[in-house]
Amino acid sequence: MSKIHIKKTKVTKDGKISMIWEQQTPKGSWDEYSFTCSEEPRPEFHQALKDLGQDVITMCELPESYLDRITVKGVSYSYGGDNDTMGATISASMKLEESYQDLNLNTPHKASEMYNLDTPEDEMQLLYSDCIERLEALHEECELYIKGDRAQGSLFPNNEAA
Repeated sequence: MSKIHIKKTKVTKDGKISMIWEQQTPKGSWDEYSFTCSEEPRPEFHQALKDLGQDVITMCELPESYLDRITVKGVSYSYGGDNDTMGATISASMKLEESYQDLNLNTPHKASEMYNLDTPEDEMQLLYSDCIERLEALHEECELYIKGDRAQGSLFPNNEAA
């Protein structure tokens, strides 16, 4: 299977899954694809998004007590430098106590490592390792969704498959 770069994934206002991705061709160029789909993803997809709430709190320098008010809506990924370094911005909303509308939040864009490997590391520009792992977990869920591995109801919910 060719290499896939997820460029953007989000859950739309009406609960559909929207994705934009690039797929490397056998000749090494990149083709871009996108869709918005009403098919429910695996539960792990939603959990991967939810798990990024902690990173929104950290990167936006919000109090830990706000975590239950944060809903991660999506992630915009980027890839650059000689090592095809991943960067990301996380988009979320936060329930407000004195408004009917949520506050929209975007984390600062940060990279998994310096784009130029000769540049000294700068923690202000870099994602921390736990966040990288959570972003990679979401990326894997996106790839599974693209390949058709989605939530399915079981024909025999109380029995093991024969």
